[in-house]
Amino acid sequence: MKFIVAADDTGSLKEVICSRGTDTSKQDAVQPKSIKNYRVDTGNSFRNKITKLVNFQSTYLIGARVGGEVSIYDLVNEEETPEEEKYSLLHTYKLDVDQKDKPVSLIKLSPLDSILIAFESSKVFIIHFQGDEFDYAPIPVTLPSTKSINAFVANPNVEGVFAYGGQENDLQIIKLYEQPATGLMFNDKVEFKPKVLFNAKNVKNDHLDLRVPVWISNILFLKDAPTPDAYKVLTSTRYGQLRIYDTTHGRRPVKDYKICEKAIVAMTFGDEQQESVIVTDVHNLIGKYSLIKEDEKALKIHSASAGDVVRPVLKLLGKFSQGGNTGATHALENAEDEVLVAGGLDRYLRVFDIETRDILAKVYLGVEVLSVLVDDLEDEEEEVEEGAEKKITIQRKRRRDIEKAEESDEEEMWSKLDEKKSKR
Repeated sequence: MKFIVAADDTGSLKEVICSRGTDTSKQDAVQPKSIKNYRVDTGNSFRNKITKLVNFQSTYLIGARVGGEVSIYDLVNEEETPEEEKYSLLHTYKLDVDQKDKPVSLIKLSPLDSILIAFESSKVFIIHFQGDEFDYAPIPVTLPSTKSINAFVANPNVEGVFAYGGQENDLQIIKLYEQPATGLMFNDKVEFKPKVLFNAKNVKNDHLDLRVPVWISNILFLKDAPTPDAYKVLTSTRYGQLRIYDTTHGRRPVKDYKICEKAIVAMTFGDEQQESVIVTDVHNLIGKYSLIKEDEKALKIHSASAGDVVRPVLKLLGKFSQGGNTGATHALENAEDEVLVAGGLDRYLRVFDIETRDILAKVYLGVEVLSVLVDDLEDEEEEVEEGAEKKITIQRKRRRDIEKAEESDEEEMWSKLDEKKSKR
């Protein structure tokens, strides 16, 4: 298995190659085949870190950085490329955003041969690629709402339709362009004018007649929309809520569940049928919840004025607790509905079987994980001579490689701290 990880601490990339059964926390367990650090930052401060990664048509590795830099790296003939030339920087775009503005989304627009980058400030840009030339300037997109956003996603079922939301910025569904669309449209002067398709309305006041705050953290489009012009959307909030919207049933959510007390950080579907969802919070939760089954009397609230209030909660199907996860999990990827890849504050990369929730690999990276890209799920077969002596030699070599990578990370962090101190 092969993964590319964006490091929060250093702004660099890590390439992890391991097999099922890997566990760096156990000395006698299988160790990773390779953990390599690639310094791909631009030499600026810590804020110049990659928050989103995407593989663009197996040609480019694209990273969106805090402060508006979009870095394009080479992925062609990766296995034949010399080690020092791997992930070589091809081009950097500098977008017109504040130095502290954080990318919340990096989306491939395959029919347009383009990518879309959305920032917390609600600034959105589309960048078009044509061959190996990077001569198209980024095109800004003005959203109907200028409030900050924390989620911006594309509808995988309908091309050109997107949804976004954030703190006190309720769910909106927009259309950016009509179908069919191709990259040829960039030969003329293009102007994207979003059309609002749906604007959500907050839920009713709670049992104390108080307004319920809005803070959307993640959005997913459901594929079982009732009509071609309608949409079903699942959102999570920083208040531990999951809400389901159906545009044919009004502006308010048709379902509203409170599943945890902490803020929900990441969310992905748990199966191909979209009958379950996997969420993480800022504490240690990585839980799988059913979207079709609920416990009708699971949440009980006692109020002196309203009496006992009973509300349904989505059925918890299980937690991905093997491996001792601690801290927020920012990176969460469902790879082919087969494995779940997770990484976050505790500096471990964990790989789980989605169906059984068993841990398949656990690798200590030495850096906090912001984003992870799944490159390959196949285990490479190794030719190992029979005998314990040969096996021990391989394990020791891998352990030395891991220690070397960790020392490289520490040196890089200290150099950045010294540079920051000298600037002060």
